[in-house]
Amino acid sequence: MAHESEEWFRQAQYDLETAEHLMQAGRYPHVMFFCHLSLEKALKALYIGKFDDIPEKTHNLVFLAEMLELDIPDHLVDPLIIINRAGVTSRYPHNLEKVLEQYTKGQTQKLLGSAKEILAWLIQQS
Repeated sequence: MAHESEEWFRQAQYDLETAEHLMQAGRYPHVMFFCHLSLEKALKALYIGKFDDIPEKTHNLVFLAEMLELDIPDHLVDPLIIINRAGVTSRYPHNLEKVLEQYTKGQTQKLLGSAKEILAWLIQQS
């Protein structure tokens, strides 16, 4: 399953690049969706690499990290939790105006930077 794990990592990187393009377009809730999707795929890639199996269907980043028993650096834990919550907010219909207020340019840019750092760290764990 090594090839499958590599493919999940490749797609994780592609999704984060998509988030960067959406950032430039000012589509902040969707930036968060693709940050979440990227980290979800990277965590699932690690799961496949570690257990030689497909993980159960979940979108919960924290749950996946716990299953992998990852020792995530302290400064990345809070951003991972925030991105985990943002994935739900941006995945399902909510009041668009409230979501747009929540994900300002500055907040989204900061979380995008954190997602890049988390993805890089996850890739190093493979």
